[in-house]
Amino acid sequence: MNEQMAAAAAIYREAGRWRVIDEPFMASSPLDYAMEEAVGEAVASGEEPATLRIWQGPRALVVAKKDIRTPRALNAALMMSGMEWPVYVRQSGGTAVPHGPGTLNLSLFLPRPKEASWNIDDVYRMLGLPLMRMAKETFGLDSYFGEVPGSFCDGRYNVVIQGKKVVGTSQVWKGGPAGLSSKRPGYILAHATLLVHAEREAAVSALNAFYEMAEGERPVYIDTVATLDSFISLPAEELEKKVRQGLLQAIDGLTGGAEVTPSPSNRERGEASRYLARCRPEYYGERPRV
Repeated sequence: MNEQMAAAAAIYREAGRWRVIDEPFMASSPLDYAMEEAVGEAVASGEEPATLRIWQGPRALVVAKKDIRTPRALNAALMMSGMEWPVYVRQSGGTAVPHGPGTLNLSLFLPRPKEASWNIDDVYRMLGLPLMRMAKETFGLDSYFGEVPGSFCDGRYNVVIQGKKVVGTSQVWKGGPAGLSSKRPGYILAHATLLVHAEREAAVSALNAFYEMAEGERPVYIDTVATLDSFISLPAEELEKKVRQGLLQAIDGLTGGAEVTPSPSNRERGEASRYLARCRPEYYGERPRV
């Protein structure tokens, strides 16, 4: 492990107590997207410890707010719903990402520190570490961070295997450190989507259809992305089980033992409904930009 990755691993121990929300995939619904804000607020306030959430949303395209700011983009989102690819809005940045069966999401929540002892790059490395360890320790696959031009939601912290993107990542810092730059404590959310055995062709076609209607271009090339099952010959159900087990083992090693729960708290589930409207594109068409 190089020095940067070792530093990211050290932050896991520095953060102290950890919680892992390991959600059953069959329970996915639009509320999954609103849950990101509810969990973030609970971590920010100290009500819950630093958290990693393993989850799967319903079949959808998930976009950043900047992707649905124009009437044309809002109309594109409406049209995609008619094509059985509804569009939801996430709070982090980046561009559109496919969700649904055959994908796995990993969200990392940290309270914003009072002192800037680590940065955006550190958080991306923290997010990628358990996924990369899972790939190596469970399947013997080497991976690395890197850009893959022509892939969905491209950036320096894609997780790449054999030159193909298998994980897209995004991040946002909300609020501020308590008592310093913000009246309310903030949190950091970093999000990753792993293509396990998703229908790659259908996902890329949906991404390009959205952007063609929204912006007049088709920016994603199918040969830049791969699913995990293209490197591993296992039935889908068995592969998903091994991915989840391997990820939990990697997280356990990084955190020194985390509390594992199958769902967010009752309070977080109740709070999530407050944020549901903000996950829908039409919310941003009706209000001034924020």
